[in-house]
Amino acid sequence: MFNDKYLGSVVYGGVDGIITIFNIISGVEGAQLKYYVIFVLGISSLISDAVSMGFSDYLSLNAENKVDKNRDPEEKMDSRKSGLITFLSFILFGLIPLLTYLFYSKYYNNKKTNYIKTYISTMIALFLLGSFQSKYTGEIWYKSGTYVVGYGILASFISYQIGKILGSLVKK
Repeated sequence: MFNDKYLGSVVYGGVDGIITIFNIISGVEGAQLKYYVIFVLGISSLISDAVSMGFSDYLSLNAENKVDKNRDPEEKMDSRKSGLITFLSFILFGLIPLLTYLFYSKYYNNKKTNYIKTYISTMIALFLLGSFQSKYTGEIWYKSGTYVVGYGILASFISYQIGKILGSLVKK
């Protein structure tokens, strides 16, 4: 079914995809900019950051494989496959907050609750991803999920506050 050899690439790409895109949403919300800014920044960042993450995973694993020449070939990971998994995971999971926010913004006219609904769906996605990883790491599933959610809450809070501060400075 799932090769746990690439679990790190799934989690790395997935968590970063969710957090990166939700941070864009949080920053734009904090600055009180129009929702279409999220569409433009969200799509461009989703694609460009996924490429960057995938390529970075490929480069780092490729370098690690070259340095550790004594490692058993069975233990070496395919750096191309790992990079591709990170790329796809970033896109797939990053779409969760982006599509949720865009859906609610298009069909519901309450900007504040749209953000809250997106926040909730984002935290659920982070919790599920953290819980999923615990299946392979042996950690307690709800602790692993909660830890990943905590990271998401911290990152989104910072992004929202920076957006709020910079938004108020720009509008003066």
